[in-house]
Amino acid sequence: MERACYYFPVGLLLATSLLAVGTADIINDKSALVAFKNHIVSDPHLIVAKNWSISSSVCDWIGVTCDSSRQRVMALNISNMGFAGTIPPQLGNLSFLVSLDMSNNNFHGHLPEGMSHLRQLSFMALSNNNLTGEIPSWLGVLDRLQYLSLRKNNFFGDLPANICDNLPNLKELDLSVNEMSGQILSGLSNCSGLKSLDLSFNQFNGYIPKVVGNLKMLEELHLGDNNLKGPIPNEIGNLLKLEILDLGWNSLSGSIPVWIFNMSTLRMLDLFGNHLSGVLPSNMCHGLHNLEDIHLGRNNFSGAIPASISNCSKLTGIFLGGNKFSGPIPNSIGNLRRLEFLSLIANNLTSESSSPELGLFTSLTGCISLRYISVGDNPLNGVLPRSIGNLSISVELLDVGNSGLRGNIPDSIGNLSNLIFLGLGDNSWTGSVPTAIWGLQKLRYLDLSNISLTGPLSRGLCGLQSLEDLGLSQNQISGSIPGCFNNLTSLRYLDIAFNRLTSTLPMSLWDLKGLQEVNLSSNLLRGPLAPEMGELKNLTRLDLSNNQFSGKIPSTIWSLESLDRLSLANNSLQGSIPNNF
Repeated sequence: MERACYYFPVGLLLATSLLAVGTADIINDKSALVAFKNHIVSDPHLIVAKNWSISSSVCDWIGVTCDSSRQRVMALNISNMGFAGTIPPQLGNLSFLVSLDMSNNNFHGHLPEGMSHLRQLSFMALSNNNLTGEIPSWLGVLDRLQYLSLRKNNFFGDLPANICDNLPNLKELDLSVNEMSGQILSGLSNCSGLKSLDLSFNQFNGYIPKVVGNLKMLEELHLGDNNLKGPIPNEIGNLLKLEILDLGWNSLSGSIPVWIFNMSTLRMLDLFGNHLSGVLPSNMCHGLHNLEDIHLGRNNFSGAIPASISNCSKLTGIFLGGNKFSGPIPNSIGNLRRLEFLSLIANNLTSESSSPELGLFTSLTGCISLRYISVGDNPLNGVLPRSIGNLSISVELLDVGNSGLRGNIPDSIGNLSNLIFLGLGDNSWTGSVPTAIWGLQKLRYLDLSNISLTGPLSRGLCGLQSLEDLGLSQNQISGSIPGCFNNLTSLRYLDIAFNRLTSTLPMSLWDLKGLQEVNLSSNLLRGPLAPEMGELKNLTRLDLSNNQFSGKIPSTIWSLESLDRLSLANNSLQGSIPNNF
């Protein structure tokens, strides 16, 4: 009993001391958050105004999560709240903070050095704000950090040389969509646990450091949209867990290293928009068992597209446009049941079929998920088969422009009821445009330019109420523009230049208030210009040159503030053009 009495005051004193310390700690947390609150200058959803009350516990504030036992702030998630303001140094006093998410707001200014005291932090997301300055070197002391995203801000300058010196736990580093420059430093290899590295959409220059091959845990490498040059380093072949390799839109040169075609884990290969050259190996898909997307467009690749590309059975996207590929397009592509996107535009590709009908389109009927077919600007030199109407109902884009096509436009195209984009221009079609096309109610883009169309414009065009862009130039279209054109309420771009249109312009044309560009040049149009054309407030380009218009130039044209290009040359119009126009 005597022993118990002796210890009781000591125990009480210890408990009282712990309570005092705990109270002081939560007061420190509250003080830090109040300072943060005072730096928020815009609160559009009144979250701070209505909920962050000083009279209540910070653990009850929206976005704040506390540890249940110690009542310390462990997480602050204020993402997508529309806040604007700056980050005060006091935020670093949240000494128990494990997770900080301030993404998708409008915070600006620099990252305060006080944040270097957040030594428990494992998750930091500050993406999609307006933060600026150089990436602070003190980030390298946050040794528990596993996720760091500063994506889509205004950070500039070089990467700190020591950023990875003490970040052994970092798994994801995202510094994309900033204004960073200089070389990608070899010190990044010290972040040996990285699974995802994203430095894309910056201004980094120089060579890709070979030591990136030391990041053996890497699954995603995004270095696209920079100013990188030189060859793709062979050391990347050491990344045996790599699933995404994004090096697109740089100035890389040389050929694709052969080891890339043996990376069995690779799901996406993006080398789009470089200066790469060479040929694709005949067995290119021997090791790429998991490849889903291949982006090799806008390079200098040549040679054939291997028929073995169909062995990449998981492919959903093939983007090889803008190269120097030649030879036949392999019909085996039609075996890719998961294929959604096929872009082979602007090469020197031909048809694999020995008959005039293009067998490619028959083979593509096996691609049940196909949405995008772009094979224009190739010398296909054949006839579209009726089987094109058996393509997947999901096809939204079909571009066969400037492909040496002849014969009739198959009316079965009308079966593709989800078409949004249809490019048939610059070919040698015979006959008329099938009326089935006028039933494509979702069509937004239609190019029928330079296909030797004759006769009047079909009133069936007026049924395409989703149409935004209509190209009919360089034909032999005669007659007048149908008055029902005012049904095309979504039309933005209209080009009927270099035809044989006669008569006057229908007044209904000026009802299309959304028009941005109109080219009716080089026709036989006549009559006066209506003052109502001045109501097209969105108009940026208007070309009525080389016609037979007469009368005074309507003064209402000069009120079109968005107009930056106007041509009325070679008509019989009268009037002067204001000096300030």
